[in-house]
Amino acid sequence: MSLMRRELFLMSLYLCLILGIGLYFFFFQFAYPRYTIINSKIQAAETGLSQINQILNGKTVIEKEYNDFVQKFQANSGKPALTDILQDVKSKAGMAGLNVTNVKPFPLKEDGIYNEFDFKLETEGELKNLGSFFYALDKSPYMFSIKHTQINAQAEGEPLKVQLLLSAILAKD
Repeated sequence: MSLMRRELFLMSLYLCLILGIGLYFFFFQFAYPRYTIINSKIQAAETGLSQINQILNGKTVIEKEYNDFVQKFQANSGKPALTDILQDVKSKAGMAGLNVTNVKPFPLKEDGIYNEFDFKLETEGELKNLGSFFYALDKSPYMFSIKHTQINAQAEGEPLKVQLLLSAILAKD
């Protein structure tokens, strides 16, 4: 019994159609759900890795700042004279283009593992010079923090009057 050409064509077409429908249902019943689960796990892992990468990048910045502070702290462990600190601040203000009008030191405070030397600094100058002064303070061999800033506006063309409450951190002997 031989099949005619037309019957062979229809039989192969039906077999292909049945095979296609079977593969389609197999894909959407088994393969696609597993693909979506695996894909979501991969995306979660990538998100976690990017967060870890951000933390590690932040770690290097923090380590650099910590090493800078340790270096400044150890450099000033020989109890520098408080007048040296004030002279350093005045010279940095002068180099930045600020005119120091008044400096008022406060008593040295002992706090835990370090001493804190507060002083009030009154200056006059341009705002861009104030930014240069802050940058110079950051690069200073002493550790400074700015506790309070007051900027008083003046008439047009006159320099700004700035009052700063600065604190120098010193190592205990």
